[in-house]
Amino acid sequence: MTIIPDITIFIQFLNFLIVLWFLNKFLFKPVLGALKKREDTIQTLAQRVEKAKQGARDFERQYDEVTRDKKKPIIESKDTALSEANTGATKLIEKARQELTAELSKIKGEIETEGKKVYETLRADVDRLSGDVAAKILRRSL
Repeated sequence: MTIIPDITIFIQFLNFLIVLWFLNKFLFKPVLGALKKREDTIQTLAQRVEKAKQGARDFERQYDEVTRDKKKPIIESKDTALSEANTGATKLIEKARQELTAELSKIKGEIETEGKKVYETLRADVDRLSGDVAAKILRRSL
């Protein structure tokens, strides 16, 4: 028994190759092309997003530098003003201290003068009163 190859197998094989060629030409290549195009679009968008992020970081860095540079003279002027105010306050306090010392010395002098006057007045009164008391005790004028 010999087996004679049937020609339908070759025809089916040829049909399979033709269907494979049509699927490749009209289905697989357009789908793969669309997928490739989509991947390229996504890649481009990802690159644009990364560039935008880098631009935002650069802008933030520049903003920080500019604000730091603009704050620097303000802070320096504030420090200078505080230093001048502190110096002025110190001078004012020292002047007030000197004035108070002078005023205190003047008041002490006035108190000593008043004390001497009171002492002299009391001494005169004591002398007069002691004479009066002695005259009353002795019952005669001295």
